[in-house]
Amino acid sequence: MRVAILQPTYWARTHVWNRIFASDVFIWLDSVKFSRSATKWEDRTIVEASDGRQVVLRLPLKGSRLALWSEAGLQPAWRKHMLTIQHCYAKRPYWDAIAEPVEAVYGRDAETINEACWRTFQVCLQLLAPQTRVVRSSDLDVHSAKGQLVLDLVKKVGGTSYISGAPGLSYLPLDCFRRDGVEVVAQAWKAPVARRGLANPSILDLLANEGIPAARDVLSEVSLDLNVG
Repeated sequence: MRVAILQPTYWARTHVWNRIFASDVFIWLDSVKFSRSATKWEDRTIVEASDGRQVVLRLPLKGSRLALWSEAGLQPAWRKHMLTIQHCYAKRPYWDAIAEPVEAVYGRDAETINEACWRTFQVCLQLLAPQTRVVRSSDLDVHSAKGQLVLDLVKKVGGTSYISGAPGLSYLPLDCFRRDGVEVVAQAWKAPVARRGLANPSILDLLANEGIPAARDVLSEVSLDLNVG
């Protein structure tokens, strides 16, 4: 049984959804500390304007950047992102098919960044309908750290294989995975490019331009590197 694990993500980019489609169980890693930096994408997404400009939408943090994911506060200005999304995609071929659930995400306030991310995740989960069981790490009562945490979470849900992103392999104790009989595979899927060339855009871009069935077909293509470690 293959398991994928990722922190809460705001309108996750396509490679995240490909990893979800490739897994039997997806763990929403909401039990760790929220970490905000220029290199992390969990609290932001990237969309393509009609003129090809790349627009980064980042959830505005309220309070400490060292809080737990469940406690990282969110400023009300995040709801203005809906206007940007509409400007980018309202004229795309399949916008009408996703407009109502996307707009509903911004229909009321959210207290935390995790809550806003969860709303976007739930919308995409309902639209794309991957055959994947979703579990919150906060419900699993696992308290180790870093690479050991990943291994313990995989074992907690009965996983026999863990799907990692290629960059994340360096953080994993591969010898411990081998010792416990858990295979590690790396995602080797090539993310699509937006119409004007934006690489690995938000899932919103794929849905608005290609439609739900086509997006599901693209994301369900499994490409994994089995020669890890």
